[in-house]
Amino acid sequence: MDIVIGNLIGLAIIVFLFWKFVRPVLSKAVTAQKEAIAEQVTESEAAKARVADAQAAHERALAEAKAEAEELHKGAVRDAENIKQDLVAQIDSEVKRITEHGRSQTELNRASLVRSLRNDLGLTAIDGASKLVRSHLADSKAQSESIDRVIEELESMSAGGPSDLVTRRVDLIGLHSMRATSREAALAVSSAFDSSASSLDSDALVKASDELTEVIRLLDTNPVLRKRLTEDEDNTTGQVKLVENLFGGKVSPIVVEVLSAAVKQRWSSSADFSAALRRQNALIVLAAAERDGVIEQTENELFSVARLIDQNPQLASLLSDHSHDGGKRAELLRSLVGEKVGKLSWILLAHSVELLQGQPADVAFDQLAELAAARRGESVAHVVSAAPVSESQTTRLASVLGTIYGRTISVQTEIDPDILGGLRIAVGDEVIEADVATRLAKAAESLPS
Repeated sequence: MDIVIGNLIGLAIIVFLFWKFVRPVLSKAVTAQKEAIAEQVTESEAAKARVADAQAAHERALAEAKAEAEELHKGAVRDAENIKQDLVAQIDSEVKRITEHGRSQTELNRASLVRSLRNDLGLTAIDGASKLVRSHLADSKAQSESIDRVIEELESMSAGGPSDLVTRRVDLIGLHSMRATSREAALAVSSAFDSSASSLDSDALVKASDELTEVIRLLDTNPVLRKRLTEDEDNTTGQVKLVENLFGGKVSPIVVEVLSAAVKQRWSSSADFSAALRRQNALIVLAAAERDGVIEQTENELFSVARLIDQNPQLASLLSDHSHDGGKRAELLRSLVGEKVGKLSWILLAHSVELLQGQPADVAFDQLAELAAARRGESVAHVVSAAPVSESQTTRLASVLGTIYGRTISVQTEIDPDILGGLRIAVGDEVIEADVATRLAKAAESLPS
């Protein structure tokens, strides 16, 4: 019994201890385990929900992807169709363009061929006409008749009186390269000379020209002196005094008067001053020719020399070569024409060659001839013909040109067989091309190219 009671007490103690110490721990552990399991169950449920959501999202994304792919496919099909239509339109347009270009090119080739044929036919016709004209004009009578026809045409032109197209003044010969101020100054110098030289004879004028030539040469080699004489416009009294101090008693009074008149004027440049003195120097000799009654002879001789120089470019180049002394160039000219012209003509030519100062010799000689004609109150008509112009034709031509230009015309003739027939006339800067060669050339130029 005791044993049983002891076992019961021991059991009770064990139960008490178990209840007191073990059960709370086990209860806590079980609770924790339950909570863990519950949490795991909750997480599992959440994970399951997330899986379901992910599956749904996947399915939605897949559906959207399929829809987008379908839309892209449809868009690509539409774009392909549009591109196809654009390409077809471009191809049609290009085909039309190429067709039109081909048609246009064909028309151009046709037109070009027609023009070429017309041109060839025209050239052939003109060549044939040229041969006929040359054959016809081989007869001197036919050439003379062609000159008469030109004169008749000019007479019909002159019916209306002087031409309004020509306003060139004979007193401006040799001054057209100058500005207005210098031209007026040069004319004033000429007027002063004419007033002062009325009582001088031919010898005195020639002596004055020789002295003025030396003065011009001095001024050309002394630009400082030339500048002082021309640029101090407010001190003309001092300039005149300088001229008198430099040249008074050393040259003729008329030369001093010419220089004094020149320095009193206003000049656009010192080069114009020198050019005006050279022109006045020539006018002095022409005044001497008037005194001697040989002004017309002098004009004709100057014109002949000018034509000689025009026809010999190499000679013109030698006479214009300023690397050689003016005196030597004058000697070269003397060897060619010195014995063939009168004294005054030679003086004019020699002075001109020695004082060229950059001007071509042929231009200078042409101006001398024109100055001589102007001194006679005339203008020069340079007339080129294929055959000699008769005296009666020259008279008629001078008369009709005088009517056209409103002043007396001096006709200077030159023969050039290359113009075939008719006349080529130059009065100042105006040229009347009434020759057969020029008309044939213009006919050829007018053909379609």
